[in-house]
Amino acid sequence: MKLLLTFFLLLNITYAKLPDDTRLQKMVGRMLIVGFPSSKIDAESQIVKDIKQYDLGGVILFDRFYNDRTKVKNIASPKQLKTLTQALQKFSRKPLFIAVDQEGGRVARLKPTYGFDTVASAATIAKLPQKEIDAIYTKEAKMLREMGINMNFAPVLDLAIEPKNKVIYQLERSYGADPKKVAHIASILIDAQRDKNIISVAKHFPGHGSSLQDSHKGFVDISNTWSKKELEPYKILLREQKLNAIMTAHVFNKQLDSKYPATLSRNVNQKLLREQLGFRGVIISDDMQMKAITAHYSLKEAVTLAINSGVDILLFGNQLANRPTKAIVDTIVSQIKAGKIPLSRIKEANERIANLHTAQSIVQKPIIFKDERKTMTKAYIKQHYGLTPKDITITPKMIVLHWTAVMSLDDSFNRLYPQRLLTDRKDIAAASALNVSAHYLIDRDGTIYQLMPDNWMARHVIGLNYSAIGVENVGGKNNKKEDLTQAQIRANIALVKYLKAKYPTIHYLIGHYEYREMEKNPLWLERDAGYRTTKADPGEKFMRAVRKGVKNLNLKGADE
Repeated sequence: MKLLLTFFLLLNITYAKLPDDTRLQKMVGRMLIVGFPSSKIDAESQIVKDIKQYDLGGVILFDRFYNDRTKVKNIASPKQLKTLTQALQKFSRKPLFIAVDQEGGRVARLKPTYGFDTVASAATIAKLPQKEIDAIYTKEAKMLREMGINMNFAPVLDLAIEPKNKVIYQLERSYGADPKKVAHIASILIDAQRDKNIISVAKHFPGHGSSLQDSHKGFVDISNTWSKKELEPYKILLREQKLNAIMTAHVFNKQLDSKYPATLSRNVNQKLLREQLGFRGVIISDDMQMKAITAHYSLKEAVTLAINSGVDILLFGNQLANRPTKAIVDTIVSQIKAGKIPLSRIKEANERIANLHTAQSIVQKPIIFKDERKTMTKAYIKQHYGLTPKDITITPKMIVLHWTAVMSLDDSFNRLYPQRLLTDRKDIAAASALNVSAHYLIDRDGTIYQLMPDNWMARHVIGLNYSAIGVENVGGKNNKKEDLTQAQIRANIALVKYLKAKYPTIHYLIGHYEYREMEKNPLWLERDAGYRTTKADPGEKFMRAVRKGVKNLNLKGADE
């Protein structure tokens, strides 16, 4: 968490001092994930020098060299891998993405022959009962976490619709031809990885399952084989808010763009994925060194087109070629200075990457939210708001910050955990037996815990629960002392930025003590005129600091 907070400080400093060359190089560096040819590193390793000089976004690890399968590249054994990933993070001043392709089956960098757990192919997984799938992916996520891997280029959302497809179908990389089934099994993997703070990167958008060629080897045209059905797994998982990162495919599809392959296409990445499908996360390119790109575009052309199309992170695996990081950074910087790549795109990508780090840092710590709590929540909505909803989902329109009034994370969590209100809350017991709760709880060291889905209704602020995400902060001793920490300020700033990016419908940020100022606002739904309490949390000083940190979001206050 400390590394994450440092990252946001560095990001803010960067913006303040543009256009300083060093800062600009670091902003570009954060947009890169690169491969390197070593199974162990030290301070003199080139990858370490690049991490330090350019604030590299991350690295990708391979077990063997592409052109020499007998030679170890980055992964030889569990002990060696863990030592390597620990060293990589130690040398980085900020959080570092450490990525692999660990799909299972034939596409697995952590292989049983090296001492790792066996993971079946997607095609095999799809034939198993859900309990077995849960167990397999839970075990795999645990293994990745223990090895220091925090980003997996999986799940594959491509459909198994072309038996002649050598790169997806014949390698058993797809869960099947049914989009709903593919999305369902992919969701299990995503959930398992999220629980271990591993970023899932869904691939290959807008679909590689109908191709007849391999983009590693050259041009791939899917114009006559692709169908909109291949978008369905993405649509389903986007509706379920499961996708934080998506990888593009180097496929050409004249149905979507008459000139460029998907990775370089603004029509695909911006207009289709972002505007039509509503994706607000990070777009990552497939390996920019595949021949589908390098055989047709120079480095300058490729990076310029990719970034301008909406790609936020460029992947250079250094498997198919060996491109120095300096050459990539210098090329992109020169294009920015020449006006070929807008600085606004670099800033936008950096913000999305920062939000991805926030998503990765959130620890899952669920409170009880079973049928009883859901039933009581529906009853609360009907009694206090006069609504009869089918479920307890909300459209978030505001964020409300709180303090817990106690100084212990465990004590704070234990008060929110039960489904029914604790007996010492006589001040609000008459309104409902539903326990108070919050979507997030932030400890005094800045660690962010997610307690429940952030689009479910929680009881945390009178009159506004049906549109508000609640964020509790451990502290505010005896409900009086303004003792929230600087780490909590930084964590709240990061979380607000992440939530606003996730939910563009959010337009308000208030402190709990301000909630009554919204009684004349259309978002205020409380029908019981006698149901009010006086609040002091989370303190005016705290709110001023958080608002200053998210000023660029233009969020409204309670009196606006």
